[in-house]
Amino acid sequence: MTRYQSHWVNVVIIALVAILRSPTLLPSMSLTDEDYYSTIASDILDGGKVYHTAVDTKPPGMYYIFAGVFRVAGRNNLLAVHLLAIFVVAATALVVRRIGARVADEWAGAWSGIGYAVFVHAYLPQDTLAANTEIFASLLLSLSILAFLQGEKEARWRWMFLSGTLVGAATLIRQPSAVNVGVMLVYLVYAWLIPGTQSLRSVARAASGIVAGVVVPIGYVESETTIPYVLKHLVTIHLSVLLSWGLLWYFGIRQVIVSLKSLRHTTTGSTTAALLVLWLGVTYLTIFIGWRFPGHYHLTVLPPLSILAGQAFSRFVAQQRSSPQAHWRSLRVGIIGAADVPILVFFIMAFGLRKPTLDHRPIVQAIIERTGPTDRIFVWGSRPRLYSFSGRRLATRFVSCTHLVGAYAKRPREVKDRGESVIPGSWEMFRSDWQLHPPVLIIDTSTMDPESEWVAHPMTRYPALRAYLPGYRKEAVINGATIYRRL
Repeated sequence: MTRYQSHWVNVVIIALVAILRSPTLLPSMSLTDEDYYSTIASDILDGGKVYHTAVDTKPPGMYYIFAGVFRVAGRNNLLAVHLLAIFVVAATALVVRRIGARVADEWAGAWSGIGYAVFVHAYLPQDTLAANTEIFASLLLSLSILAFLQGEKEARWRWMFLSGTLVGAATLIRQPSAVNVGVMLVYLVYAWLIPGTQSLRSVARAASGIVAGVVVPIGYVESETTIPYVLKHLVTIHLSVLLSWGLLWYFGIRQVIVSLKSLRHTTTGSTTAALLVLWLGVTYLTIFIGWRFPGHYHLTVLPPLSILAGQAFSRFVAQQRSSPQAHWRSLRVGIIGAADVPILVFFIMAFGLRKPTLDHRPIVQAIIERTGPTDRIFVWGSRPRLYSFSGRRLATRFVSCTHLVGAYAKRPREVKDRGESVIPGSWEMFRSDWQLHPPVLIIDTSTMDPESEWVAHPMTRYPALRAYLPGYRKEAVINGATIYRRL
């Protein structure tokens, strides 16, 4: 590959990411978990403390990233967040390209980077376009693998320490990122025992660097579900994601097979193959944590999958160039179609994502008109964007009431309807917060959608909250949300 071609590959990667993420630059575009991050970030800027004055179940990394952006660009500036996300995804694609070139050749690296830039957007846009944990963690984990490869090449402890530190930083963003430490340690043991490319001393030295780097941050893991629910989501979500990435999986699995065959030989190349296969396999298993399979959980698989697929696709292209023109032309049409069809469908869908945010605007405006900048509000339900968009602080630490009633994320409906809190002692914390700063307004969003699971959770169902309702009067109903004012 010439330098000119290399520059154009970078341009293509960056352009693909910018174009496919362009819907996020529309005004009032708020996606998936961004409302939670924004609300807690605003609370941090108001002097609050994560897990004390604002509670959610994620590690702290994303809250501080959002808080940093808001401090520089202004409160609730999601445009700035989405611009940062474009940079992060493009940077990840370029790092994936660099790893692909390092373990194979420049063209394999180019196809790896392009594959990542395309297929990271090949699913439901509310999952792929959000500035969520997976895209930020993917950059750090990819950089960690690159640092690891450099450390192995130079036999330098500092590169291994950097690699472990990057995994630790990724764990502060997404808990399952910690498994990458295991990937690298197993790879080092393999390199020592099988091909003998590493001595025991070098393995111990490299391992100590990785472990020393990762012990700085600490993460958590959570899971709960039922078997029928798991089977349902394996088909409706997990399988649909795999099908959307069908082209990438096809070439990725081909390369996995080639890599596994190469592990029979004691070559340096086969040890790198082991690293990539381990990375893909272990990262794939982390999708199953919690047994809920949200679409965005799958995004962390893309860096190793893209690198492996890029190698197989590069060989495939080289082989097919010598085939008859008509055959090669048909193959190109099929490949382009397999990549473009899901991308175009989801890209068009992305422009409709603003509607839920726009539907909340009248409620947000009503909150602003009825309260002062220092007043606190309480939102019953799971609509944290009412806090972040109105700029009003939480009356209780609970960003979402799902933690109070157990209607968390994609748990089975029968589990949600039980009304059991997720966090022990949560109602006691609720009472304590309410007494410290009772809200000026209560916004009951359980009445907004008759099909929502929140219909099973009216405010009067819970004694701790019901006890405070006589001190409020009904003031307005806006877009289905009932607003109560303190007497």
